[in-house]
Amino acid sequence: MPTPRQIARRLGSDEEELLGALLASMVDAVYAVDAAGVVLFANPAAVSILGYDSESELVGRPSHATIHYQHPDGRPFAEADCPLLAPRLTGEPVRVEQDWFIRRDGSFVPVAYSSAPVTFEGRRGAVVVFRDVSDRDRAEAERLRAEAIHASRARIVQAALDERRRLGRDLHDGAQQRLINVIFALQAAGRDPRGDESRQAIADALQETQLAIRDLRDLGAGLDPSVLAHRGLAAAITSLTARTPVPVTLDLPEERFPPLVESTAYFVVAEALANVAKHADASEAAVAIAARPGRLVVTVTDDGRGGAVADLSSGSGLAGLTDRVAAVGGMLTIESVDGAGTRIVSQLPLQAAVSELAGA
Repeated sequence: MPTPRQIARRLGSDEEELLGALLASMVDAVYAVDAAGVVLFANPAAVSILGYDSESELVGRPSHATIHYQHPDGRPFAEADCPLLAPRLTGEPVRVEQDWFIRRDGSFVPVAYSSAPVTFEGRRGAVVVFRDVSDRDRAEAERLRAEAIHASRARIVQAALDERRRLGRDLHDGAQQRLINVIFALQAAGRDPRGDESRQAIADALQETQLAIRDLRDLGAGLDPSVLAHRGLAAAITSLTARTPVPVTLDLPEERFPPLVESTAYFVVAEALANVAKHADASEAAVAIAARPGRLVVTVTDDGRGGAVADLSSGSGLAGLTDRVAAVGGMLTIESVDGAGTRIVSQLPLQAAVSELAGA
């Protein structure tokens, strides 16, 4: 196989000109550093990805202090810990599938790179080949998001089946049985309408009817309230908080939103306030709902003991909320420090989630 030098001679071209043409035509970004880590050259792809206007803006600058001095979370990246230019010292190539370089404007670009040792003027430097993997990362994030939504929907479907079975058992064992007792009591009263036993039967029937109404009201507490469908989210949450044991401050929009979004937002608030009442030992809570471009932001805070469960995979009410929100393409975050109260924030997409579920 001919060497680059032999190819250059056959073409009758200067090696430097040939190398420049090859580097300029490469899709991958390439730059080289000397033994001190100073940039010697950068091809057009490298200049473009890093957000510079020309190679001259990079040449002569220290590589690490220019493009690799910080982690995306703001922590400084010590040059001694950096694998990018290690081949200068070790003589061994390095390959990294996921890292971040810093553009001229201070933004971060996700990259995959390989770095190999090379000798310049008798001293060992390094050549770095890298590429922008933003599209790859976006595709992976979308895949993981789709898997999370699918898993959440599966849990929602299973939870719905379980809930139907529970409702069936509760109706059969509770309200239905009580109403049957009412029928028997009224039948007994009808056989002797003027006797003491009749009056007692009617009293028993009245008591059973009241208990059946209570059972039905308890069952209905987990279903969408009619006020939500007819009057909207603000009215439904106002009605919900009117009977909570902890005072709740409200900041609610009056406009209507897609039914699926309103239902999800309502249950976020209902479950969060239920947790406040049961566990927070709070003196007050607040609910704020705001429409932002493309999303509805639901925030519930309290001044209670904090320490809400951080692991939402435990099957708790908050875990159910996480699934419900994820199933519509939203995101739920919980901030709960011991002794400092709890803050639950749900971001619900106003359109995408509705169209996604409609087509699911």
